[in-house]
Amino acid sequence: MTDTHMIPRVVAYRWLAQFFLCPPDLAKLESYNSVEGRQFLTSLQYDPVLASPASWLKDAVANADTLAHLQARISSAFTGAFDMGGPRAALPYASVYLSDNGLLFQKPARDMIALLQEMEMQLPEGVSEPADHLGVQLQVAAELLEREEQGEPVPIPAVAFLDQQVLTWLPAFHQRCATLAEDNPIRIFADAAQALVQDTVHPAELCREPV
Repeated sequence: MTDTHMIPRVVAYRWLAQFFLCPPDLAKLESYNSVEGRQFLTSLQYDPVLASPASWLKDAVANADTLAHLQARISSAFTGAFDMGGPRAALPYASVYLSDNGLLFQKPARDMIALLQEMEMQLPEGVSEPADHLGVQLQVAAELLEREEQGEPVPIPAVAFLDQQVLTWLPAFHQRCATLAEDNPIRIFADAAQALVQDTVHPAELCREPV
């Protein structure tokens, strides 16, 4: 990807990871409603991968009756996507898609625990998700990319990690999210995550006019 407006990939991965791990609370939404927050979202809109989620969030903050109502709407979207829908729910865990019986805490989770320990990383404070959660994997990808950029040794190259441990299941998760309403933030952010990982592993030109 060669778009001159492209946001640094470390920033992109961390922003998407934060959304999936910790849905924006009222304080975060208020920060997006500040001058600096609106400027940040505007900068994201120029990135072909991040344009849709950034535009959705910017418009949602600007047009919400109250930010508390918006926060409740986002929380409801998480509950509907991840906690409802039975066996076809869009669960954001690698084990669900890579284990024979679709169970949690299988080999992908153990592999991620081992990688986190090797990288001396911990889950964000207050996060108690399994280690193979999409948000955790996106955060690990950001850390690997950053360490590579700084010339530090890594246990696995970022591209190899994404190819071997994320793209093995992310398309299936993305496909389940495609059944959600078009304006559902989970679907919009899942589209961005799929595009970001795919483009990192298999770079391609992404062309989109600035929003």
